[in-house]
Parts: sequence; C-alpha cells; structure tokens
Amino acid sequence: MLINYADRAILGLAAGPVMRDLGLNHREFGLVGSAFFLCFSVFAIVIGFLVNRLETRGILLTLALVWSLAQLPMALGGGSGLLLASRMLLGAGEGPAYPLAIHSAYKWFPDHHRTLPTAIITQGSAFGVIVAAPALNWIIGAYGWRTAFGVLVVVGLVWAAVWLRLGREGPLGEQSHSESETLAPQPQQPAPYRRLLLNPTILSAWFSMFAAYWALALLIVWFPSYLRTAIGATEAGVGWWSALPWLGGAAMILIVGWASQALMLNGRSSRLARGILPCALGLAGALCLLALPFAASAGAKLALACFGVVLPNAIVAPAQAIMGELSPVAQRAAVLSVGNAIAGTAGIIAPFITGALIEDAESQAEGFAIAFALCGLVVAIANLLGLALIRPDREAERLAAYRPATHGGAA
Repeated sequence: MLINYADRAILGLAAGPVMRDLGLNHREFGLVGSAFFLCFSVFAIVIGFLVNRLETRGILLTLALVWSLAQLPMALGGGSGLLLASRMLLGAGEGPAYPLAIHSAYKWFPDHHRTLPTAIITQGSAFGVIVAAPALNWIIGAYGWRTAFGVLVVVGLVWAAVWLRLGREGPLGEQSHSESETLAPQPQQPAPYRRLLLNPTILSAWFSMFAAYWALALLIVWFPSYLRTAIGATEAGVGWWSALPWLGGAAMILIVGWASQALMLNGRSSRLARGILPCALGLAGALCLLALPFAASAGAKLALACFGVVLPNAIVAPAQAIMGELSPVAQRAAVLSVGNAIAGTAGIIAPFITGALIEDAESQAEGFAIAFALCGLVVAIANLLGLALIRPDREAERLAAYRPATHGGAA
C-alpha cells in the first residue's frame, strides 16, 4: 500500500511541470486525475468477485506488476494521451489492491482483532506519501518528473519479487473454529448479495467511505497545487508540507484502529467502536472544510485544510471491519471490493469538479476554497447518515440467523 499510494501521489507532486510540459490546463489535468479512478472501481468489483474462488497471493502479485509497468510509458517520454491511458491502467491495477490486502489479512485475524491490523495496512497510504513525497519532489526537482516515474517502476518490481518469495495465505480462508469463537454472531451461510449490498449499515459505511475518498482525491491530486497557490509554499517546501496531512492521518487512523479494537475487546458495541467513533471524527473534519473559505491567514487555511481532509478517513479502517463482520467468508472479498469500488467513484468526480471550479473561479485560491467547502458538505451528509444508520451488531444478528431456503442463496 505504501508503493500503491506513492504511485498515485506522483501526479499531484509533478502537477506543475507535467501541465507545462504536456500543455494541460487545470480542467484537463483534473480529467487526468479522475481517469485513475475510472478503471479503479470497475476492476475492484471484477477482481473482488474473482478472488472469492482464488487465492489472494497470486492476484496481488499480478496487480503489483500491472501498477508498476503502468508508470513506464511516462518514464520513457509519453505524452498527454499516454498519461491518460497509463493513469487508467494504474487505476485498474490499484483499484482491487486495498480490499484484497484487507481480505488477505482477515485470513489471519478473527473479527474482534481486525480493526487494528486494518489500520496498520491502511497506513501504507499515509507513509506512501510521508516517505515518497519529499523523495519524489527532490527527484522531480533534480532529475525531472519522468525520472521519478521510472523510480516508481523499479520500486514496484522489487516489491513484487519480495512478495513472490514471502507472501502466504492465512489459515482463516474458510470459516474456522478460531473465527467462530468471536464475541459476536458471525454470518455462516452465504446470503443473497442483495441482502448484503443493500444492508443499511453497509450502505452507510460505503457512503462515509465515499466522502472520505472525495477528501483523499483532493489530497492526492490537488493538495500540492493548493499549497503553492493558496498557502504560498515554495517549490522546495511543497514536498514536506504535502506530507503533513498524511503524517497526521497516519497517527489518527492508528489511534482510531487501536481505540476501536480496544472498545470491541472490552465488550463495547460495534456500533460505538466502528460507527459512532469514526463518524464523529468525520463530522469534525467536515466542519473544518466548511470553515475554510472564511479563514484569513495562511496558517489557519493550512490547519483547516489538513484536519478537513484527514479526519473523514477515520471511517476507512472501521468500514472494512464492518464489511468483514457482516459478510460470510465466501463472499467477503466481493463485498469489500464493491464497497471500495463505490467509494472510489468519488475519485472520478472530485478531481474533475475541483479542476473545473478552479478554472471558472475569479482566482485559483477562491476556486480551491469553494472546492474544499463542497467536499465538507459531502463529508457532513455522509457522516450524519453514518451516525444514524451504522448498526453492525443488529445487522450481524440478522445475517447470522439467516438460512437460505436453497443452495442458490448466494446468487
């Protein structure tokens, strides 16, 4: 996941020279940013259903090869058309990666012990920028943005070789004795997908993730440009300032993951641990984004922007645990993948809308303020619904009691 997010972040870090060298305006660059998420969602769903019947080890290896080689055309001199195509291919390789990594991890941990491992895996996204942003920014400045793309190709291929040697399947691939002894009822029998995919708790978790991905898309594609135009950061400082919200997010997600798991192990409800706690933090992030247009100083803008895009991501790890809690093992990969695909559609919408708002505003700073406020509205609605509707305990009992009338119940 660290390499996965470094691959995503490079486009935002290299926005200035890429737009200049390839002759792209803000609207066109936003379209390129959105193109990543077009195949992201489609392939997340397709591969997710495929993994219900296959091991995750080989598929994760294949995906790593795809996303590594997708960077190669830009390292070798590709133009704007190849940039668009390579970002779509990158999305196809990276879309299934996070839910499959989570599904793979859940083969090692029973339900009440999953939120913290989920949070740790999720930290790859943060450290992919914390580690990569300063390094890639330095490479871009010293050797050019195409060299930075080439470095990511090499790093991805090295990881693939290591995973080929060390990757293994966990012992909980099928419902096992250790998993059946978790503290809450677990769904055992496959259920019709409509019961899972239209479950109000799962739908609410997905909408909260959608809002979090909207904020994440702004962070990946547009935050470095925001630092230059609205905050006045120097080119040398952009890489370091870009890492700031990711560093805060890493700490926040780990703390939320630990707190959520501790609450579960101490007998607190899943609704509190995996619903109320992260949604309350997401709502606080929405308030920061809605206040951003009214901030006067650069310091206040930076603080509100950082908290605003970070706090909504508190739901990401608990949402994976919710889907794992409610899904029979044989259907878990598909449910995880569909959820992340739906959330990923925010990445199609948010970069393009943001680029259009910047392009049409009287100034870039004003366009960014409007775009962040719009994000805040989406986050607020999603997390208010999450506070009301995310009730995993009740839904787990209903699904655990469900028995299909025929063997076709999972259709």
